[in-house]
Amino acid sequence: MILIVNLNLAVDHIVEVDGLRAGEVQRSHGARQQAGGKGVNVARVLKTLDEPSLLLGFCGGQAGDLIAAGLRSENIASLCTRTREESRTCLVINDHGRREQTVINAPGARVGDAERRDFEATYTRELHRAELVVITGSLPPNLPADTYARLTTEANGAGSRVLLDCAGAPLAHALGARPFLVKINAVEASELLSAPVTDFPAAARATRALREWGAENAMITLGAQGASLDFAGVRYRFDAPQVRAVNSVGSGDATLAGLAAAFRREWTAEAAGTLAVAAGAANALHGAGGCSAAEIAALQPRVRCEVEEF
Repeated sequence: MILIVNLNLAVDHIVEVDGLRAGEVQRSHGARQQAGGKGVNVARVLKTLDEPSLLLGFCGGQAGDLIAAGLRSENIASLCTRTREESRTCLVINDHGRREQTVINAPGARVGDAERRDFEATYTRELHRAELVVITGSLPPNLPADTYARLTTEANGAGSRVLLDCAGAPLAHALGARPFLVKINAVEASELLSAPVTDFPAAARATRALREWGAENAMITLGAQGASLDFAGVRYRFDAPQVRAVNSVGSGDATLAGLAAAFRREWTAEAAGTLAVAAGAANALHGAGGCSAAEIAALQPRVRCEVEEF
């Protein structure tokens, strides 16, 4: 089983428009709500890949009820810790005319001390059933920056490998806890290194830095270009297949799900990266983890991999 930790769950309010015009009044041609958060996208793709998972996070108020109901409707196994404060709602504007998405993320609900202890008890209990742990997304606003570091340390002690996808101070703290693999995107890598990461050579330098700072292995995703993976002394460059992207929201999460599925199956690093990049590209056909297993399988042979030992 793959245990997914997504503490800052959300309701995604998705609005469909043709040609977003800032500062003007305009009409949408559709809107819907669904459970949201990076871990939810990961869970959707793991379900597509027929991998068992369990999602942990916080849910509160009517928004929390919507999240829980949405997860049940999608048959995504979850154990949500209830909070007194209302869960966040994030706005996703899907511009069909420009094939662009504008995402406005709310900060999230504050978590009480008793609620935090309830989550930690659930995490400790479920950790002993987990072969892999995926920790992803932002923290609720009042949780300390070392939260992911502590969760990683506990998972390491239980013999579970951690795949981590976060940014900023939580990432800086968690690197010292020696996660099995860190996967971040080029923007997050640029912020961490205070240097632009826009191509494969820069991404390779960034993965090396992540390993020097504590990660056992590291991947930097470069959007439609692909990804750079630094794994056990070997560097892999994965060129992504070109697709007609409709919605790229969640493609990094789909990539993370591909890595988790492959490492649970004990695949090689090259096979894991190939599946991950194919899943990320397939997600861009739909967004938010909505790709199919057939789409991922069709794209796998189109992922190009170059290997460099160092």
